Amino acid sequence: MATRSINDPKHWRDRAAKMRELARTTTDPNAATLMNDLAAEYDKLAERADIWTDGGKSTRLKDKPR
Repeated sequence: MATRSINDPKHWRDRAAKMRELARTTTDPNAATLMNDLAAEYDKLAERADIWTDGGKSTRLKDKPR
């Protein structure tokens, strides 16, 4: 597996997608909840990486203070 930069939004979106996939396949509802929570946190990191990589010009985070 190739190493990706933590500043790459795709890195975090891919991790979120994988975590959601795992959440769908687990039979433990508590584990599924935790996995979905982690996926949401990965989405937040992707949003931040969008800002880091485009110099703060991202439209994904509307009017949020930095």
